[in-house]
Amino acid sequence: MRVAGRRVLVTGAGQGLGFAISAAFVRAGATVILTDLNADAVESARAKLKETGGTVAGYALDVTNAEQVADVRARILAEHGRIDVLVNNAGVVFGGAFLDVPLAHHIVTANVNLGGVLAVTHAFLPDLLAQPAGHIVNIASASAVLALPFGASYAATKWAVLGFSDSLREELRFLGHKHVHVTAMCPSFIATGLFAGAKPAFGTHWLTAETVAHAVVRAVEKQQELVLLPRSVRFLYSITGWWPRSWFRAACRVLGVSRSMTDWKGHTPPK
Repeated sequence: MRVAGRRVLVTGAGQGLGFAISAAFVRAGATVILTDLNADAVESARAKLKETGGTVAGYALDVTNAEQVADVRARILAEHGRIDVLVNNAGVVFGGAFLDVPLAHHIVTANVNLGGVLAVTHAFLPDLLAQPAGHIVNIASASAVLALPFGASYAATKWAVLGFSDSLREELRFLGHKHVHVTAMCPSFIATGLFAGAKPAFGTHWLTAETVAHAVVRAVEKQQELVLLPRSVRFLYSITGWWPRSWFRAACRVLGVSRSMTDWKGHTPPK
C-alpha cells in the first residue's frame, strides 16, 4: 500500500507513541485523523502537525465508549470519507505485583487495551472493507510473546491483541477480504514516560517513539503481519518453539526480562 494520499485514523494520538505515529504518517503524505481521550491533547497535537503542513483532523474519543466510537465514525464519514488505515494505539499500563494493583486498574487495563481495540475495529472495519485496500495496525507489545511479571494484566491484554490480530487476519482471508491486511506491532519498552522506572532486559534498549512510528508506516507499506522490536525480542521469540518452557523462563530470568517491571513508576493517561 502506498501511504501517500490515504486517510489514517490513530487512537491515543494526543501524545507519546500515538503522536509520533501520526507525525510519521503525515511525513509520508497521508491525511491523519487524530483521536484521544484528552480533547486538549488532540487539539494541541493537531495544531503541531498543521504547522508542519500536514492534513490533519482531530476528535475526542473514549475507545471504551461504543456509542462515542459510533458517533465519531459517523462524523469522520461525513466530514472526510472512509478511512484506509486504522491504527489501534490507545493503551494504559499499571505496574506492580498483581495483588498490589487495585482490581479497578486491572479492569481499566482490559477495557482500554483490549475492549478499545475491539470496539474501534468493529466500528471501522466496514469502511476498510469498502475501500480498494485497507490496513489495521494493532499496537501490541513484546509482552504479547514474553511473560511480564509485575505487569500481568497489561501482558494479558497484549497477548489477546496479538491473538485477535492473527485470528482476524485469517478470518478476512477466509471470507475473501484479502485486500484488508492486519499488522500486530510488538515493541519492547518505549521511552515515552509510560514505562518510566522499568529496566530493559540485557541486550535490549529503550526504543524511541519515532523508531516505532517509522516501523508502523513501513509495516503498512510492506503489508507485514508481525513486527517485533528490537532485534533481541525477535531472537527470543524465535526460540520459544523449540526450547522447553522451563529453559525459556530461566533464560528470561537471566536476561532480566522477568525483573524489568519491578521498579515501574510510569504514568497513565487521565481517566
